[in-house]
Amino acid sequence: MKNRRVLLVEDDASISRFVAMAVEDLEVDLVPCADVACALAELQAKPARLLITDLMLPGLSGFDLLQRLQADPALQGDAKVAIFSAGINAAVLAQLEALPVWRVLRKPASVVQLQACVQDALADAEPPAPPQAPAMPDDGDVVTTYFAGNTALFHAYRAKCRVQLPHDLQAGDAALDLGDLAALQRLSHSLATVLRTLGWSADSVLAKQIEAAAGAGDPVAARQAWDRLRPRLLQV
Repeated sequence: MKNRRVLLVEDDASISRFVAMAVEDLEVDLVPCADVACALAELQAKPARLLITDLMLPGLSGFDLLQRLQADPALQGDAKVAIFSAGINAAVLAQLEALPVWRVLRKPASVVQLQACVQDALADAEPPAPPQAPAMPDDGDVVTTYFAGNTALFHAYRAKCRVQLPHDLQAGDAALDLGDLAALQRLSHSLATVLRTLGWSADSVLAKQIEAAAGAGDPVAARQAWDRLRPRLLQV
């Protein structure tokens, strides 16, 4: 029987749920991993057909994971590697060219894009192509853009995100109170993707501002942007 094991290396629970919902009808064995250590342990335990990984992760990054796979091809085996990140730009693509990357997906990706990635990986192997800059979806109907027109899937995902958002608010408050800008950067990075997927573009922009301020080590600007985003999320 063909290997249908897919590892998803993603620390944001909302995004992991979205991917799981997107591929649930493809009869794959989706294994979620919140960090690189988990992914490496899963690869050592059992081969995978596809590995989908974010680049910004707690602890070791997606680049660290790629470098480990490059240094140990036996660990990667026949698994294809897809990058799934909101931080794709020309510089990142240039870095990825020297690493074992099969495909690049920009967050937020649509259901169709995720399904195509999994289906292509499960198909017969083909020569890997250099990473190409993915096209950004427009800001049209999010149900069509990200959920392939499946309104029920969109509503189910939105309901789960609404359950998660209060926890994200608490995490953001705690990160600011503790001065943990790295944690705030990771949180706002994920929030920006989730909010855009849900069609809340203005809130997604605010989350990106928080991410940029936290990444620049500017707690004042990060706090100001968070204070603008926080009441909006409370109304969701």
